Amino acid sequence: MLGIIVFSFYVVIPYLLFAVPVQVLFNKHPKKFSLIYFCLYIFFSLLAVFIYSSVLNFDFSMEVVTTKNYYAISLSAALIFWFWDSVFLQKKRSAS
Repeated sequence: MLGIIVFSFYVVIPYLLFAVPVQVLFNKHPKKFSLIYFCLYIFFSLLAVFIYSSVLNFDFSMEVVTTKNYYAISLSAALIFWFWDSVFLQKKRSAS
């Protein structure tokens, strides 16, 4: 039970710090499945995973960038948030 609570904390904090502001910004000019938005999600995801792993490991070296997990986590997070944003969160434009 404690593991679930700790894991939830580690998932919610980065989401609130990084994904929510980007999604709010993108929702001002909604575009479903935009490749530009996907590239920006990748950029912010790479940045977020670097900061998050550096803070957790107390190591601000660039070694984290050389691992496969860094890119796998970053790209999968970007894809999930981009898909989630495109399908569920984008407001429809009014027909006026």
